[in-house]
Amino acid sequence: MFPSIDHSSYIEKTLKELSPFTPMEKAFRDYYQYTHQMISPSASEILKIKSAYEHFAYGIIHAKPDNKVSVISDSKEPFFHSGPFHIMKHPRYIPQKNHTHRFIELFYVLRGNCTHVCDNRHYHLTEGDFCLWQFDAPHYIHSNNDDVLALNILIQKPAFLANFFGVLSEETILSVYFNKILYGNGDSPMLLFRTGNDKQIKNMICFMYQEYQQKNLCWQSVISSCLGFLFAELLRTHSEHLITSAKEEKSDFSLEILRYIQLHCTEVTLEDLCQKFNYSSAYLSRLIKKKTGLTFKEIVNGEKIRQAAWLLLNTSRSVSEIAQEVHFCDTSHFSRMFQRIYSLSPSEYRIKHNNK
Repeated sequence: MFPSIDHSSYIEKTLKELSPFTPMEKAFRDYYQYTHQMISPSASEILKIKSAYEHFAYGIIHAKPDNKVSVISDSKEPFFHSGPFHIMKHPRYIPQKNHTHRFIELFYVLRGNCTHVCDNRHYHLTEGDFCLWQFDAPHYIHSNNDDVLALNILIQKPAFLANFFGVLSEETILSVYFNKILYGNGDSPMLLFRTGNDKQIKNMICFMYQEYQQKNLCWQSVISSCLGFLFAELLRTHSEHLITSAKEEKSDFSLEILRYIQLHCTEVTLEDLCQKFNYSSAYLSRLIKKKTGLTFKEIVNGEKIRQAAWLLLNTSRSVSEIAQEVHFCDTSHFSRMFQRIYSLSPSEYRIKHNNK
């Protein structure tokens, strides 16, 4: 259970803070009402409405109002100036433009209802709905009403790999889903938990939002811990209310292979895998490449580096000791591989994350 403190004040405080319209939301609402003939502004007012809309909309989706083409945003994550997590209010009346990004995105409806369009599929969301969607899945939100309040929880991919290694290693639908999206092979672009009026879930999410706003000592560790608990609580109490946009086969062959590689990454060889699944090396290599977009060697090295990242943050072992533990014979080669994935050397990665 979440710490037995009365967190109802966090819910009340969060709702009170998020309810007022921001200047951005006012600009989007005015433009929406004008374009849908819900208001009749004067000529000078129309110019102001369009100017305000363009000011805010351009910064978000890099598109002007009359642009009908879906815009894919690959922004360099302006959200992560203060760390690997960003928790923000989802703006009401935000322009409905397809977009995508390269970080983990979670979405929670605090109040009201809206519609999420993901990979051309429509989902009606209401209070208590908690969504996760995969990298590069085009999506947008219909939130064109005053009552809806929702939060986005954004997590950088390296931080997710380091902080949620346990989630990725367990035999759960979340681990299956995250492993798929991390390997770029998700055929279910969204997971949706219908949590309804679950105060425990709402408490946790509002508590995390307040932690993010206040940024007290160890706030990143607190958010990381809360997210791990949140995933566990969702699986324990709301798995029966889980909706996937594409039903997963119970015996998904590609995932069975990926799971085996993950569990045995420090010693598995392609020959071992061929014997295990009774395929030739040429066929299995092609199958892995087709299903994941990666070679067998790239997947194995990625798993080793992910384990190494966890060891860097959770043990005091030296870089060379960790390299040996995850079966890299050459520490220099290990460091190059680590730098390629995390854009930091192992030592820089340890210093950066341990100082937060």
